[in-house]
Amino acid sequence: MPLVSIGLPVFNGERYLARAIDTILGQSFRDFELIVCDNASTDRTPAILAEAARHDDRIRYVRNNANIGAAPNWNRVFSMATGAFFKWASHDDLHAPTYLERCLEAMQADPGLVLCHTATTLVDEDEVELARDPIDGTYRDRAGNLRFGPPPPTRAQSPDPVQRFRDIHVDLIRCFDIFGLMRSDVLRRTSLHRSYYGSDKALLVELALLGRFSEVPEPLFLKRDHAETSLTLSAAEKARWIDPARRPPKLLPRRLYYTQVLDALGRSGLSAAEKARCLGIIAANVKWRGLLRRALPHQS
Repeated sequence: MPLVSIGLPVFNGERYLARAIDTILGQSFRDFELIVCDNASTDRTPAILAEAARHDDRIRYVRNNANIGAAPNWNRVFSMATGAFFKWASHDDLHAPTYLERCLEAMQADPGLVLCHTATTLVDEDEVELARDPIDGTYRDRAGNLRFGPPPPTRAQSPDPVQRFRDIHVDLIRCFDIFGLMRSDVLRRTSLHRSYYGSDKALLVELALLGRFSEVPEPLFLKRDHAETSLTLSAAEKARWIDPARRPPKLLPRRLYYTQVLDALGRSGLSAAEKARCLGIIAANVKWRGLLRRALPHQS
């Protein structure tokens, strides 16, 4: 049984998939399985995966008969994992050769960590680093679209679960940590990905309530921002991408997010006082968002 399981859910990923797999198979730490679940792709994805699996027996390749949606597919690769540690990987992101080695070192040295990621570099279609605004820290992709950068390196590292809750719920904009190395037994205590856009952030909130995060300072993770990412989809397209078999939710994604977070708080094991502090953070954040919407009514 491998120590680490890596789950790679993919749909129509032919442009970047082979390169992403190469950077995973090229890790200096080699005791892992790579579980790839093809979500009924209609491009060359099946051929690319079949060829990769023929050359490396660490790859477990499965294919869905129909597109079950992004969220169920992400959960499916985890359901097949056997390692004590688990990591999700995207078909278009890249990993430096020592990514697993460095994250695993941190996790094994500190039992209180539930997740370890590394510093992140944002790159474009051709793996060229995105231009960064030195004043506000934002990035621009090749088309000039705004892209927020990595989160603060000290996020969710406090021994206080309420502070960790605040770090993720309030301060986290992009959920790069969803691609970090996690403890499988802790991840199984969460509700995993629910079928709405933004559930990855709620899942990170759940993990932060259960333990501390860590960041390896070297930029060993390359996040590829390009025109085909889910960030570019409309709200309706995002809902279909997450789960095409599900009827459009009656609640907006933001309300579904709060439902998941409140459910996580209820199951967290925090004291009544700690839960009250978390609820206060939620209330203050909701009030701030309402004030901002009234001040900027043209913003969505």
